[in-house]
This record gives sequence, structure tokens and C-alpha cells, in this order.
Amino acid sequence: MVSRPLPRNLVAAGTALTLLCAFNPGLALAQEAQVLPQGGQDAAEAEGAEAKADGKTTVLDRITITATMQLQAVIDTLSGTSVVGREEIDRMQPTTAADIFTGVPGVAAATNGDDPATSINIRGLQQYGRVAVTLDGARQDYWRVGHGSGSFFIEPELLKQVTVIRGPVSNAYGSGGIGGVVAFETRDARDFLRDGETWALSEKVRYETNGEGKLSSTTGAYAFSDAFDVIGNFVWRDSEPYTDGNGDVVRWTGEEVRSGFGKITMRPADGHELKLSAIVQDYGDFITGSSGSASSTLSRYDADTEVYTYTGNYTYQPEDNDFWDFAANAYHASTRADQFQVWPNSAYGKTRYYDVATNGVNARNSSRFDALNMQHTLTYGADYYDLEGESDTDNFGNGSQMAYGGYVQWEGEYAGWLDLIGALRYDGYELEGISKPAPLQPAEEVSLSGNRWSPRFTVGVTPVEGFQVYGTYAEGYRVPHLQDVFRQNGAHGSGYEPNLLLKPEVARTWEAGVNLQYDDVFAPGDLLRVKADVFYSDVENYINTVTFGGITRSENVGTARLKGVEFEGVYDYGWGFINLAMSFTDATMLDGVYAGDTLSNTPLDNVAMTLGLRAFDDRLTYGVQYQRMGEVTRVLSTGTKVYPRVNLVNLFANWDINDNLRADFGVDNLFDEAYTDPQTGWATASDVEQGKGRTFKIALTGRIGG
Repeated sequence: MVSRPLPRNLVAAGTALTLLCAFNPGLALAQEAQVLPQGGQDAAEAEGAEAKADGKTTVLDRITITATMQLQAVIDTLSGTSVVGREEIDRMQPTTAADIFTGVPGVAAATNGDDPATSINIRGLQQYGRVAVTLDGARQDYWRVGHGSGSFFIEPELLKQVTVIRGPVSNAYGSGGIGGVVAFETRDARDFLRDGETWALSEKVRYETNGEGKLSSTTGAYAFSDAFDVIGNFVWRDSEPYTDGNGDVVRWTGEEVRSGFGKITMRPADGHELKLSAIVQDYGDFITGSSGSASSTLSRYDADTEVYTYTGNYTYQPEDNDFWDFAANAYHASTRADQFQVWPNSAYGKTRYYDVATNGVNARNSSRFDALNMQHTLTYGADYYDLEGESDTDNFGNGSQMAYGGYVQWEGEYAGWLDLIGALRYDGYELEGISKPAPLQPAEEVSLSGNRWSPRFTVGVTPVEGFQVYGTYAEGYRVPHLQDVFRQNGAHGSGYEPNLLLKPEVARTWEAGVNLQYDDVFAPGDLLRVKADVFYSDVENYINTVTFGGITRSENVGTARLKGVEFEGVYDYGWGFINLAMSFTDATMLDGVYAGDTLSNTPLDNVAMTLGLRAFDDRLTYGVQYQRMGEVTRVLSTGTKVYPRVNLVNLFANWDINDNLRADFGVDNLFDEAYTDPQTGWATASDVEQGKGRTFKIALTGRIGG
């Protein structure tokens, strides 16, 4: 990789800006950023905040777009839903998107150390569209060949919040996603500007000791009027290879990242809003053929990956017309990775590329009315996307995947104690690719298609205020991925074989849960929020890669059964808080030749807890985070490897020194544990652990505005 010195000058300028803010308190206004309510989500958030008697909201009180495509507080959702807000993101100081999910039950996110892309596992399901990942509504569908290759690239500094919806109840978000949805949302100007401001500028600089990680994040926003505002952000991040808990250097883990983000918001008339955004990310790093392997002949590449996401979102939400709550979104998301081989010497100079792009549109509307002593909400919508994947390397599923669908959903509420949801979704797909040539049969174009209807039913009951129970039955439909159907050749024996007879996966899930929300429980002004659920899911026609008779290909290997318990709770007592998240998952093959085997890479028995304290009129928040990753069985072609439990402890402190300057401190992996995250594709024969050892972090953020 070529060093690029310009961003380092930006870091110096950013440091000067933070110091300027520190000694000029008059340059900024109020301490807390306040959203200006004007319809839609902003109004819902403001209303939710006003509903709290003491003005505090927990992470479970946050408003988000839910599985029913309605704005709702997380604690009120009749599904396994979690939100990670900007406050939590700043507290963790994440380096990659995977760091964001440490406190989310039922979710395991990981990177490969030598690959900054992130892979998401929800309730034991991951890879190739089983979890739908969106950025401002744009699907992130990247993949490449290799062990444990990631699925998307997202810079955490861009984000306002992240919503996780577990299970196929999220199928209103589009085709696939039988494991769930992860929806990343970027900031608007109104999220950044404080009450009364028309402009603002901030600069964050951060340093990490392990790997000498450096970051500069510059954000600016301007409101030309109530009808037009803009926001932009530029991030530069650079690091060297870090060390594991044993003090050993983890090879090829350094990287350089540059990203830019811009969003324009226009409100041409009451109820109308149009947002246009562009996100460009550039990742430079070294990548290996088998992450962590100590082989002296292992292929190694200098990789440059460019990620582009363009979105246009239009909403129409008139104040006095319950028939219209309309939203439409169009997007383009593409990832291009160019790799230059640098080792071994005999292959120096060889190149390969991966080019994956998704174009899509979706639209929905909600109509509300009262009838038969009930409040009704009818939501109906449609979506379409076209996924194109191309590479010049073996073992990549070149081709195109077109998926389309529509849904109708009814929600009914009776007397404040009964909630009913009924939904039906239609999915269709078409795959196009090239078959593998045989001695007497040349390669030819192939087209596959299919369709299905998927229902959902939910009943929620609130017998007493603050206590709600619900039950759900939902089905989901996952199209066979291009990589499953069309990949061919490669290094495995005689090479991978395509499978043109793969059937789509169908998930049938039963779920029951309870929501608890109480105030003034043990002391005046305290808050208790709890979400807990149990789930039981069968995934028919489960697709896995198998080797038999010297042939390696994807097969429908039978029915996978996933069941478990999830818990997320918050207790906030004013001068402190406790957040607790737990999930216990069992995932096995129910039938077929692998009956009784554990699903590979399934996260089991994960626990995360945060104990925080507040001081100096809530300007200082500090505390400790604990995370336990449970024992995980990983099934490989060479055998089974069991990863033992690991306990990680982190420290944090976030201090608003004044209205213009903020300091963030952190210590990750306090006790320098040596471990490998089993969700990655890290080589089992590696002579070093993949997990980062003890890391000290410090960040300064300065802000001016007026």
C-alpha cells in the first residue's frame, strides 16, 4: 500500500480545532444536541422524549423503524428488536462495524483481522443474504472468495444508529433475510445541529496504542432554511498490525481507510421530504488466502476496495391525512475490490478483482382508520433489486440475481390491551449465470426462477400497564445465492461444482416474548426496561457446502433447527445504569445425513453487561463493560474445532469537558486475553491468535457552531 500523507495534515488541523474549542466556550451553544421536530421520525422521537417524566430515555426507549415498518419505541415492539444509538457508538469507540454489536443479544459480528469487511450472524444464520444488511435502505451484498470472507464495509463514524431485527418477522424489508435485518442509518443535519444553530463544524481525533491506530473525523452541517439543509463528513483512519493477548504480532492486520459522506435534505412543502445522499469509502490493506495461516507459500495480496452507496429517499407525511404515510427509496450500492499479488515471489504481479453491485427500489404506504372499536393500520408496499456479481478469479459465482416482492400488513389495536398483526408477503426471483463446461458439453447460459407466499401472525396482550406479552408465527424465504448456485473451479480437489438444482431455504419460526417497562421501581426517577423472548425456528432446504466423492458444491442438506432465549434489559437510576444482554442458542441439523450435527459457527451462550456511572451533572459517564463469548463449535472439512469460552473486560469514560470539547477514554481487553473469535474464518493452524490484545484509546472532539 502507498502511504498518503495528506490526511495526516488533517489530523494536525483537527487537533488545533479541538484546542480552539476548549479555550473558547462561547463558540458553541447548548450542551445537548436537540432535534427540531417536524413530522416523521423527528416528531416521534420528540414525542417519546416528552413522555418520560424525568427527561431520561434508555436504549430500549429509542424510536426506530420496526419490523412492521412503523416508527415505535424498541420496548413496544412485538419482536426481537434492538437499537444501538450514537451514544453507545461513541462509548465503544469502534474501529470496525463489528465492534458495534458486542451488546446486542442473538447477534455475532466479526472481521477477519486481515480483512476489514464485516460478517453478521443472527440466531445462527449468516452468509450470502441470510441476514439483510442495509445502509440508509440500500442493500449491502458484497462477497468474495476466501475463508471467512466478509459481507459489507461500513465506517462507524458515519452512523446515527443501527437497528437489529431478529428472525423472519422482518420480511417487509425485502427478499431474503430469514435470519433478520441489520439497518444502518446515517446522520441528518438536524441530528448534528443544536437548537437555534444554522451551522456547525466538529473534528474528532483518536489514537489507539495497539497497532498505533489513528483517526480523524470531520463533520460539518448547514441549514440554509427550515426547508433545506446539508451535512458532510470525512474520515481518515490508519493503523499498523496489532498484537494479540500473548504479545505476538497478528500479521497483515494494518489498514488505511478514507471515507466521505454527504446528504442533502429538502422539504419543498408541508409533509414532503426528499433526502439525497452519497457515501464513498476506500479501504487499503493486505489480505491473505487463509487468514492467520503461517504458511510461507500462502498467497498474499495488496488490496484496494472502493465502496459506493447512493440513495434517494422521499417521504410524504401530511399532518391531517391518515391515509398517507408514504415512503419510497431508490439506491445503488457497489463494492469493487482490486487485488495485486505480492507473495509468493513466483506469482508476484498477478491481479484479480471482485465487482458486486446492487440496484434497487422500494415503496410503501400506511393508512390508518378506526372501525369496530379498533384502531387499524394497513401497510402495503413492494420492492425490487438486481444484484450483479463479477470476478476474474475461480470459485466466484458470476451472474445476476433479480428479486422482487410485495406485501400487505394489517395491525389492529383494541382498548389499549390487545395488539394484532397479520401480514402476507410474496417473493419472486430469477438467477442468471453460466454452467460449468464438461468434456462433451460446453458452458451455456442458465436461468432459474421461483416464487412463494410467506405469512406472519402476531398477538400481543397488555393485561396490566407496563407488562406486555406476545406470540408470533412467521415464515421467510431465502433465494439461493449466486455463490451457492454458480461457483466453479478453485483449489478444492477438482474444483467447485455449480448446483443448478438448489431449492430456496424456507424458515418457519415461532416466537414468544415479554416487554416490561416500569418507572420509580426502587427509587424515585429510576427506569426499568426489559425485553425477553424465546424462539424456535426450522429452516427447510438448508444450504451448506459439502464434499463427497471428490466433488465440492452447495447442497440442500436438510432441515436446520435453531432455538434459543434472548434477553435485553436496562436499569437506569439517574447517577448510574446497568445494561444486560444475553442470548443462548442451540442450532443443529434436524434430519439428513448430518442429523444431530451442530451448525458451524453458531454463537452460543453470549453475555454482555455494562455498568456505568455519571458525575459532574451528567457530563462524565464512566464504567466497565463485560463480554463473554460462549463455547463455539466450528465444523471444517478437515474436522471439528471447539473454541473455548472467553471473558473480555473493557473500561470507558466519556467526558463533556465543556460545551465545545469532549474527551473519550477506553481500555479494551483490559486483562490482555489471547483468543480468536470463532465467527471469523481464521485459520485453525495459525500460530497467533486473531483477537486484539490490550488496547488503550483516547479521542478528543471539538465543535463550533452558531
